[in-house]
Amino acid sequence: MITQKSLKEYQASVSYLLRNEICLIKSKLIVVVIILSAPSCLAQTVFKGSVINKSGEAVTGTITIQARNSPTIAEFSTCNSQGKYTITYKGKADSVTITLSSMLIGKHSRTVKNQSQQVDFVIDEQPLQLKGVTINALKIKQDKDTLNYLVGAYLDQNDRAIGDVLKKMPGIEVSESGKISFNGKNIKRFYVENMDLLQGRYGLATNNIPAKAVSVVQVLENYQPVKALQGKISTDDVAINLKLKDSAKGVLSIIGLLGGGYQPILWNAEATAMYFNKQSQNMTIYKGNNSGGNVASEFRTHYDYERVYMPSGSQLSIQNPATPPIPRNRYIDNRSHAISTNHLNKIKGDTELTTNILYYDDRIKKEGYSLYEQYLPSSDKLMIEEQMRSVNHIHNLELASRLNVNAKNHYLNNAFNLNVNWNSDFGTSDTHSNADVADVLISQRLKQPFLSIDNTLNLIKTIKENTYKIYFSIGYGNKPHSLTVSPATYLGNKQAESLTQDLSDRNLASVLRLSYSLNLKDFRFDYSLWGSANIRNLNTELTEQGPNYTERFSADSLRNNLWYNTYQAGVSQSYTYDNRNNFKVTLQLPLVYFIQTKDDKIINRDNTYQRFNITPSLTLRYDYRDFSFYMQGNAGRNFGDMNSSYTGFILRSYRSLLRNDIDKLFESRSYNASSSVHYKDAFNALFFNVGFNYKHSWKNLLYGYSYQDIMSVKTVIDQPTQADSYGVKLSASKGFNFLSTTLRTFGNYNSGNSQQLIQEEILNSKSYNYGGGFSLDITPFSFTNLKYSFSWNENKNYIEKRASDFATIRQTSQNVGINIYPIKEITININMEHQYNSAAGKRYTTFADANIKWKNKHIDIELGVNNLFNTKQYITAFFNDVSTSYYCYNLRPASALIKFRFKIR
Repeated sequence: MITQKSLKEYQASVSYLLRNEICLIKSKLIVVVIILSAPSCLAQTVFKGSVINKSGEAVTGTITIQARNSPTIAEFSTCNSQGKYTITYKGKADSVTITLSSMLIGKHSRTVKNQSQQVDFVIDEQPLQLKGVTINALKIKQDKDTLNYLVGAYLDQNDRAIGDVLKKMPGIEVSESGKISFNGKNIKRFYVENMDLLQGRYGLATNNIPAKAVSVVQVLENYQPVKALQGKISTDDVAINLKLKDSAKGVLSIIGLLGGGYQPILWNAEATAMYFNKQSQNMTIYKGNNSGGNVASEFRTHYDYERVYMPSGSQLSIQNPATPPIPRNRYIDNRSHAISTNHLNKIKGDTELTTNILYYDDRIKKEGYSLYEQYLPSSDKLMIEEQMRSVNHIHNLELASRLNVNAKNHYLNNAFNLNVNWNSDFGTSDTHSNADVADVLISQRLKQPFLSIDNTLNLIKTIKENTYKIYFSIGYGNKPHSLTVSPATYLGNKQAESLTQDLSDRNLASVLRLSYSLNLKDFRFDYSLWGSANIRNLNTELTEQGPNYTERFSADSLRNNLWYNTYQAGVSQSYTYDNRNNFKVTLQLPLVYFIQTKDDKIINRDNTYQRFNITPSLTLRYDYRDFSFYMQGNAGRNFGDMNSSYTGFILRSYRSLLRNDIDKLFESRSYNASSSVHYKDAFNALFFNVGFNYKHSWKNLLYGYSYQDIMSVKTVIDQPTQADSYGVKLSASKGFNFLSTTLRTFGNYNSGNSQQLIQEEILNSKSYNYGGGFSLDITPFSFTNLKYSFSWNENKNYIEKRASDFATIRQTSQNVGINIYPIKEITININMEHQYNSAAGKRYTTFADANIKWKNKHIDIELGVNNLFNTKQYITAFFNDVSTSYYCYNLRPASALIKFRFKIR
């Protein structure tokens, strides 16, 4: 096998012999020239030029010059890192041949007149053939824990943003949500030129930074972002860094897009400004459309920051069509606007200040039909049909500011976050069921404003082998939500003109942790003293409007005023052996003292619970050549939450009424074990990982539902219950130089058993799910690229000894994409998607889209046609515990949209 080291040694020896030969030739020529004519020494021709590949990237190599048809090399030179060269010819030939050559790009020659001029090379990289041995240019290069993917090796004419190229790189996976993983591990950091501008919202980078502006994508394994901890605390984390081309640095780039189309009247608009240099970075982006594009998807944060986090989700909801497993632009009727500005400034060498501001306004209309089948112990089924229409209006504003000092022996990070939204939902549901309830048209309106503010300070100081840490995080959240349903079925046959559920959820939380670490050779000892407080108030009231439109005051059973507080203090201890070569093992033994207080103001009941908790965990890693083996096991124990503590009814949706009627602390325990194997061969572009997991859980209370007509009412009994689940997951990818091919494959299997409480009867349920698939990206000709993917899944949930009552649901999905490049300026795309669902009334669904792009240096024009077959509906089905849901979605009609993308600066 030819390695990089042997290539470099061979190249060095060739270069050395070439230099000696030329030096010998030059010495002879000098003597001859001096004898013949002294003035001729003054005659010389200078050739200059640049060398790039077809993707516009600079190429390096050796430049030689010789008289036309002469075997003798007269002079040689080399290209610099920007692909520039200069070479001088002192001969008298009428024409000369200039030759570019390298082990990695082959040999390329041009014959020109013997006069000073510019001679540029635009090359098609080819391997250099040496005595039957083929040496190919390496698309992936490895340097210790860093993998460098050469962007130009994966770039084709159809790629616009760097995210398009990432999806073709072996080992790198990009999920539908935009989250990036490498060989089965989610990345923990995403950098542009070694700076974290976007703080986890890296979809803004992958979807907007032009692919041609990036030279290398770096994957950083075993990455430790804190300089003060490098060499002290090793990690298994993965990060990605984009290395930009010199032409993209220190330049303000502004790109605009305008589009319009029909059916209905469609519009699309974008503006992106980017600036990257060594001292500052900025990305400011506006996007808007009514063509189904998800402007908010790029704003998702994919980091797991350690902070007091206040979730914005509501306990209340309206019934609206669920999200189908098809692209959003096929079924969403939207009107979206989003703007984001992100700025990073290096105050000093180790100090950065980052500010991120975003706002989006999204109005989403959905329409569809659902059939819900709930299995009942009597072997009957509750069937509820709904014809639903909904409008979701999202207003979201976020501000994040981070001051980061990342020095060699100390670290400071202060993160401030402000999140405000004022969302509202409206929906109607034409409902029919097999229960004794008349058909009814129900309207629902939900208001869900939200405010959260939090700040997290993290300090680290290292002195020799000692490490000291201070961590403090505090946050506040407020959710005053309101749901109105009209008319409503409430507790059996009782009818109301309308029901209004008001809910106020306020939360103040903080965490303080003081830590000390000591490194002794291959051992590390970590100790932390910490405490936390979480103070939460839930205030709810369910009221009804009577026939005479007079408000009826709610009973105590329909109200809540609950103070639910938890306080924890403990000692965390961790013991690690790490030989910094191939073996690492960590044992964690956290000791926690837990106090929970509940003060129910409605029923005047106070409770205090105290528990002592130990949750050990053990992790192990072993590296052998290109393999990495991981094993992990842990035990967990939790003590309730506020949702298992309130005693008054809460109308969660027009079909769901919840309360808790047992005065007992909810406790749960879990035992988890997992192992995985990761294989990486960068030289052959082969990546593989397989993982196994097992979980056993135990709860002291069993929660379930009783069904009264179409209303589900939460019930709970004092009955311990347990569940088990098993899973296997694998994925692999391989890159081939042959036809520029990337092959991916994946598979999974999951099974489990648990207990369900339905109509106050305990049922033993089982489930299994397995599937697999593959994708292929291949370029059989220089003018054609093909993409194909196939996935298959089978799942079943059923009651023990009653498996025949439940059908198995099988699903398949196929996608075919053809990209044709008749000339450099034109790209034609044709995409087809075919889906199958065995439980759906209409089992087969086919979609097709097409577009054509034309571009030059100044403007790109793209004409796209979506839903060529004018498919009107999409039908799917899936299991949830021991219920089955069937959905039918109304789709957007066939439409055409033309876009003009232009570079303003």
